[in-house]
Amino acid sequence: MDLRDATLDDAPLIAALHVASWRSAYAHFMDPAYLASGIEAERLAHWARRLAEPSPAQRIIIAAADGQPIGFTCLIGADHPRWGTLVDNLHALPTMKGKGLGRALLAEAARWTLERFPESGLYLWCYADNRAARGFYARRGGLVVENTEKTGPDGRTQPEQRFHWPDPAVLLTGALKSPHRDP
Repeated sequence: MDLRDATLDDAPLIAALHVASWRSAYAHFMDPAYLASGIEAERLAHWARRLAEPSPAQRIIIAAADGQPIGFTCLIGADHPRWGTLVDNLHALPTMKGKGLGRALLAEAARWTLERFPESGLYLWCYADNRAARGFYARRGGLVVENTEKTGPDGRTQPEQRFHWPDPAVLLTGALKSPHRDP
């Protein structure tokens, strides 16, 4: 697996990866009409804008296997004074789940955070109904530190959880079985 930083030209492939991931992972709780509609154009506009006008602390990483893009993550360094660097997106093609891609992307997020923002933790938001992702983050040592509800892109209010890694270095090790707590 190869990791590289995204460029403006990568907006279409990031959008396609994002749409494929949402349609697979969110099918059981997000509005099916929304997922089947023209979200490709919306995601393309979103990623074209993010890549054209990046925040100074933004990094978007694309993962590829055999030269083919298979996933990505978007990071915002030291985004929050308490929680640290935001993993704003972490998505994989459905066929790549369970093959170490998420672990590799989180490890790269941790490496980058430790290098650029050494006093920063790492956090992300995860839909509570996305049980597979919640289990993955818990196995990687993420602690649930907040439960809330937010309006999703489909207009529905969804419960979300904030996962936090106070020390991102834990993501650089092998399989973790850290305690997981819900507030």
